[in-house]
Amino acid sequence: MYGSSREAISSGIRPLALSYDNCIIANDAIAGNTERMTRAHWSLIAQILFSLALLLGCPGLLAQEQSAKQMTTRKPVAYGVSKRAQSLAKPRKVRGRTSSFQQQAPRQSLSADLQQPGSQPAEQGAAANALSITIGLHVPGIGQNVTHDGPPPDTDVAVGDYEVVEFVSNHFQVFDKTTGQPLTAPLQDNLLFPWKSDCGYTPGGDVMVDWDKAHHQWLLAYNIGASNSNGFYPACVAVSTSERATGTWYTYEFSLGTAFADFPKWAIWPTGYFQTNDNLQYGPLVCAYNDAKLRVGDRSAEQICFRLTNADFHLLAADVDSNVPPPAGQDEFFIGGMGVGTVPTLYLYSMHPVYTNPEQSSFVGSGLSHRIPGIPGYTLMCGVCIPQLGTKQLLDTMENVLMQRLAYWNDGPEDSVSANGSGSHSQHWYVNHGVEASGGQAGIRWYEFRAPVQAVSISGCPDDCPVPLFQSGTFAPDLTHRWMGSIAQDKMGNIALGYSKSGEDMYPSIYVTGHVPADPLGQMEEEVELYAGTGSETGQGRWGDYSNLVIDGSDGCTFWYAQEYYAVTGGPWQTELTSFKFNGCH
Repeated sequence: MYGSSREAISSGIRPLALSYDNCIIANDAIAGNTERMTRAHWSLIAQILFSLALLLGCPGLLAQEQSAKQMTTRKPVAYGVSKRAQSLAKPRKVRGRTSSFQQQAPRQSLSADLQQPGSQPAEQGAAANALSITIGLHVPGIGQNVTHDGPPPDTDVAVGDYEVVEFVSNHFQVFDKTTGQPLTAPLQDNLLFPWKSDCGYTPGGDVMVDWDKAHHQWLLAYNIGASNSNGFYPACVAVSTSERATGTWYTYEFSLGTAFADFPKWAIWPTGYFQTNDNLQYGPLVCAYNDAKLRVGDRSAEQICFRLTNADFHLLAADVDSNVPPPAGQDEFFIGGMGVGTVPTLYLYSMHPVYTNPEQSSFVGSGLSHRIPGIPGYTLMCGVCIPQLGTKQLLDTMENVLMQRLAYWNDGPEDSVSANGSGSHSQHWYVNHGVEASGGQAGIRWYEFRAPVQAVSISGCPDDCPVPLFQSGTFAPDLTHRWMGSIAQDKMGNIALGYSKSGEDMYPSIYVTGHVPADPLGQMEEEVELYAGTGSETGQGRWGDYSNLVIDGSDGCTFWYAQEYYAVTGGPWQTELTSFKFNGCH
């Protein structure tokens, strides 16, 4: 569950009008009266300092902000090998403390320049073409009646050689991907870990699951939202010992330091398993883990982390979807900084870990130094504003963060067979986020970035950026609200976009749209309903905090989408896993 830092800042660091209240907060900091300062206060201080640097032209302050990144390297503080997941059924009694990811701080309002509605430059009207897909399986996922955890469920999914794994809230479950039948009961996440470790007796939050296509192993991870007796925040990492999620797992506990690590996101790249974490007071924490050791149970596996600046906000790491790996020597890329500054844009980052000599590792892009050029302007969505049928409760939009995932696809070298329909061979990166569309409704802004099939760096951004924007669009074909999206492509170059849809005359439901190579750039086709909700959320207004759309690497055609819904108004949240494919993909 998304914690305090998302609500404490609505759109990152930007020039800020200095008000009396802001000066009071600054005086508190200068006088050392920090005990009454919230995370929101720390965020305002960062905005004030950054604004002064911009307005007064303080190169020393900006240089200090740019150089604020710090590198740390650690090894696991705990290690184990789990029992077979199929044999784990009885939840452990939670001891000591519980995760604090549910804690919320007061939301700040958006700055006036980002609140004004207006037509998005890339906004799409009514779709011209019908979406030609075949829906496969509908699999009932884990529900709140199992997790007994409040909204939102933090729905995630991954698909492997034989299985589909859903991870929500603090439980995961394994399903047969051919039949949809459950292969395990819903399992509390801490059951995999040694009982006496922090990960063993504390269920986590902001859970993630991923499939390592290159090595045919599973990655399951979560953070613990409270510091332990030693004062650090733990990251809990499990890697399956085989291609079967129902089998045993290597388990590790790493320290993330003494600063709260919020809203973690994970991705798989040839140079490691990568994790991004938010923290407003000290800046985001980006980590690389030595997957070569994690995958074989080597308890000396290295974790290399960089602390970025307060100007940076909410990064996503690229997650490999294609069976063709990235070009040799291609560093991991990240996109972040959504909504930062007076002109909304996105920023590019890269990391090069060296596990044998961590001091040689490097991170590029800290301090918003590599802006992506050509991003069409956008207006951030309102915060809690999505209407539902049968209730006055409005839903949260997660308006200021990029949505899970930053999906990566490599077509392969030019001398290979191109299957993407365009005849070109490229590297592709896809990401999406919510915007306010021209009618005031929530819409989904999506992007595709392309680069040649060769190792590229981000050194030329923004003037000569080697990862340019290829196409983008805002999907808002009518006044109904669409948000909480996830995007990916198949081997034919077809792009799928899953999301939630709701309005005053409909319950929140699960939908998908798509783009095929023959469509005009930036245009999605007509949407298709994957699952109709029959109830609305009436508690906290929380929704998401994310969903996930993934592609099955076994055939390169079958998508799996995991998203939440309600069957009964005011009842427990539910999740649904749906498979589908474009009819032209074989």
